Amino acid sequence: MALALAAGARPALSAAALKARLPSWPVLPLPESLEVLGMQGPGAVAHWRAEAGRVLDRAAPHGYDVRWPAHPAYPALLGTIVDPPLLLWTRGDAALLDAPAVALVGSRESTMGGREVAFRLAADLAAAGVLVASGFARGIDAAVHRGALSTGRSMAVLGCGLDQPYPSDHGPLGGDIEAAGVLVSEFPPGAPPLSHHFPLRNRALSGLCRAVIVVQAARRSGSLITARLALEQGREVMAVPGDVRTGANAGGHALIRDGARLVECASDILEELGWARVARAERAERGDDDREHGGVQGTSEMGVPAAPAAAALLRQVAREDGVTLDELLVETGRNGGDLLGELLDLELAGLVRRDAAGRFLRAERKW
Repeated sequence: MALALAAGARPALSAAALKARLPSWPVLPLPESLEVLGMQGPGAVAHWRAEAGRVLDRAAPHGYDVRWPAHPAYPALLGTIVDPPLLLWTRGDAALLDAPAVALVGSRESTMGGREVAFRLAADLAAAGVLVASGFARGIDAAVHRGALSTGRSMAVLGCGLDQPYPSDHGPLGGDIEAAGVLVSEFPPGAPPLSHHFPLRNRALSGLCRAVIVVQAARRSGSLITARLALEQGREVMAVPGDVRTGANAGGHALIRDGARLVECASDILEELGWARVARAERAERGDDDREHGGVQGTSEMGVPAAPAAAALLRQVAREDGVTLDELLVETGRNGGDLLGELLDLELAGLVRRDAAGRFLRAERKW
């Protein structure tokens, strides 16, 4: 806490310096860390510890969850970027920070059509079990959060303290996300929405997600900053095409020209990330019509089994004592290699786990 406060207006640069130069990273002993940052003067340690105490006192009534790079539950994906936040404050279900997530972003000055597309994409992705994230701004971001909450869960990454009413009309939306998702900020309670906070917010948003999808953005847009940061972090970048007459989609079109995946529906995103099989399995288990969410029934060009087969496996491993591979081979009569491959896919997706005896069981989802 003290170190994050000492980093002040340059948390990303400070994190990058600490990660590169501190042998104990992610453990951050305060005296050595302040020395790396050139803040090791007399009384520095005591001063920043006192500041941390004051912030904790202010935060205490809110019951926020707090995590830092050495915390066992600090999100693993975020920890891989060059300049991870030194502190994360959350409201809502903090376990979602490690859920499979994608960010949908776009302009505040959006069109009605752009907001409709954002809502639909977010709803379909959330229905497929994906945590849908955005930056909690007006326009496209708000449509993304509302779409995701209509069928699942959402994550909002803020550019101010979690206790700040910004945007002023997003209080009810923040409450809905807290109830069915999570709000995240690296800025302490009381931190206002300063302009230099938002590029920092964007790098945390892309860092928490597997991909960034630009839904609607002009050529000069903060969403393009998020896309650039995502590329630097090794994330996938995709974009939705749109009307060429107004310039509202020029930023997305530029990304597509530069090689970003063109997105027309949620299945485009799921397939690009390799999540299509798991999404079909979950929908089939719920009895949903795959076509409602842009899916394709049957077998894909890549030879991915249809959802009913994967859903059947989920039902079989849901037994109280689980099931062994040999038992499944006898019951299904299927090829052992294919069957094991599907089980491993479901295990990687967090839907199936193996116990110490090698039995497959249905995993308890954290999201």
